[in-house]
Amino acid sequence: MKRVLAAAVATLALAGCDQSGAGGGADPTKASNTERYARDRQQCQAQVGETVRTRRTIDDSRRDVFSDPTDRFGRSELPDTMAAYGDGKSSDRLIERCLESRGWASPQQKPWWQKITG
Repeated sequence: MKRVLAAAVATLALAGCDQSGAGGGADPTKASNTERYARDRQQCQAQVGETVRTRRTIDDSRRDVFSDPTDRFGRSELPDTMAAYGDGKSSDRLIERCLESRGWASPQQKPWWQKITG
Protein backbone atom coordinates (compact mmCIF):
# COMPACT_ATOMS: atom_id res chain seq x y z
CA MET A 1 0.00 0.00 0.00
CA LYS A 2 2.82 2.37 0.90
CA ARG A 3 4.58 1.66 -2.39
CA VAL A 4 1.44 2.42 -4.39
CA LEU A 5 0.96 5.67 -2.50
CA ALA A 6 4.63 6.62 -2.97
CA ALA A 7 4.45 5.82 -6.67
CA ALA A 8 1.30 7.93 -7.05
CA VAL A 9 2.90 10.89 -5.27
CA ALA A 10 6.06 10.58 -7.38
CA THR A 11 4.01 10.40 -10.58
CA LEU A 12 2.04 13.50 -9.65
CA ALA A 13 5.23 15.36 -8.73
CA LEU A 14 6.86 14.49 -12.04
CA ALA A 15 3.72 15.42 -13.97
CA GLY A 16 3.71 18.79 -12.24
CA CYS A 17 7.34 19.40 -13.16
CA ASP A 18 6.78 18.57 -16.82
CA GLN A 19 5.37 21.96 -17.76
CA SER A 20 7.89 22.84 -20.50
CA GLY A 21 5.50 24.94 -22.59
CA ALA A 22 3.91 26.89 -19.76
CA GLY A 23 5.53 29.91 -18.25
CA GLY A 24 8.97 30.29 -19.79
CA GLY A 25 10.86 30.25 -23.03
CA ALA A 26 9.87 31.51 -26.44
CA ASP A 27 6.29 31.61 -27.61
CA PRO A 28 5.82 28.69 -30.05
CA THR A 29 3.17 30.52 -32.06
CA LYS A 30 5.47 33.54 -32.45
CA ALA A 31 8.30 31.33 -33.66
CA SER A 32 6.14 29.62 -36.27
CA ASN A 33 4.50 32.82 -37.58
CA THR A 34 7.36 35.32 -37.67
CA GLU A 35 6.04 37.19 -40.72
CA ARG A 36 2.57 37.61 -39.25
CA TYR A 37 4.03 38.70 -35.90
CA ALA A 38 6.30 41.26 -37.59
CA ARG A 39 3.38 42.61 -39.62
CA ASP A 40 1.12 42.85 -36.55
CA ARG A 41 3.87 44.50 -34.50
CA GLN A 42 4.53 47.05 -37.26
CA GLN A 43 0.82 47.88 -37.49
CA CYS A 44 0.60 48.23 -33.71
CA GLN A 45 3.66 50.49 -33.63
CA ALA A 46 2.15 52.75 -36.31
CA GLN A 47 -1.17 52.92 -34.48
CA VAL A 48 0.48 53.59 -31.11
CA GLY A 49 2.83 56.18 -32.61
CA GLU A 50 -0.12 58.13 -33.95
CA THR A 51 -1.93 57.90 -30.61
CA VAL A 52 1.12 59.04 -28.64
CA ARG A 53 1.70 61.99 -31.02
CA THR A 54 -1.93 63.06 -30.61
CA ARG A 55 -1.69 62.84 -26.82
CA ARG A 56 1.60 64.76 -26.83
CA THR A 57 0.10 67.53 -28.97
CA ILE A 58 -2.86 67.85 -26.61
CA ASP A 59 -0.65 67.85 -23.50
CA ASP A 60 1.74 70.39 -25.02
CA SER A 61 -1.06 72.74 -26.01
CA ARG A 62 -2.57 72.43 -22.53
CA ARG A 63 0.80 73.19 -20.94
CA ASP A 64 1.42 76.13 -23.31
CA VAL A 65 -1.66 77.90 -21.95
CA PHE A 66 0.10 78.41 -18.63
CA SER A 67 3.68 78.58 -19.90
CA ASP A 68 6.06 81.35 -19.04
CA PRO A 69 8.04 82.77 -21.97
CA THR A 70 11.15 83.16 -19.81
CA ASP A 71 13.89 80.56 -19.57
CA ARG A 72 12.48 79.22 -16.29
CA PHE A 73 15.93 79.52 -14.73
CA GLY A 74 17.56 76.88 -16.90
CA ARG A 75 14.97 74.17 -16.28
CA SER A 76 13.38 74.33 -19.72
CA GLU A 77 14.47 70.84 -20.76
CA LEU A 78 13.08 68.97 -17.74
CA PRO A 79 9.40 68.94 -18.78
CA ASP A 80 10.32 67.80 -22.28
CA THR A 81 12.57 65.03 -20.93
CA MET A 82 9.86 63.85 -18.55
CA ALA A 83 7.28 63.88 -21.33
CA ALA A 84 9.53 61.84 -23.63
CA TYR A 85 10.13 59.28 -20.87
CA GLY A 86 6.41 59.00 -20.14
CA ASP A 87 5.61 58.65 -23.84
CA GLY A 88 8.12 55.81 -24.15
CA LYS A 89 6.66 53.93 -21.20
CA SER A 90 3.06 54.37 -22.29
CA SER A 91 3.85 53.39 -25.88
CA ASP A 92 5.44 50.14 -24.67
CA ARG A 93 2.28 49.29 -22.73
CA LEU A 94 0.02 50.25 -25.62
CA ILE A 95 2.00 48.11 -28.09
CA GLU A 96 1.79 45.16 -25.70
CA ARG A 97 -1.98 45.59 -25.35
CA CYS A 98 -2.40 45.93 -29.10
CA LEU A 99 -0.45 42.72 -29.70
CA GLU A 100 -2.51 40.95 -27.03
CA SER A 101 -5.70 42.03 -28.76
CA ARG A 102 -4.35 40.50 -31.99
CA GLY A 103 -3.72 37.18 -30.24
CA TRP A 104 -0.05 37.45 -29.27
CA ALA A 105 0.48 36.67 -25.59
CA SER A 106 3.13 38.65 -23.77
CA PRO A 107 6.04 36.74 -22.18
CA GLN A 108 4.98 37.82 -18.68
CA GLN A 109 1.33 36.87 -19.10
CA LYS A 110 -0.50 37.70 -15.89
CA PRO A 111 -3.86 36.38 -14.79
CA TRP A 112 -6.73 38.80 -15.31
CA TRP A 113 -7.08 39.56 -11.59
CA GLN A 114 -3.47 40.76 -11.42
CA LYS A 115 -3.97 42.98 -14.46
CA ILE A 116 -6.88 44.85 -12.92
CA THR A 117 -5.41 45.15 -9.41
CA GLY A 118 -1.98 46.37 -10.22
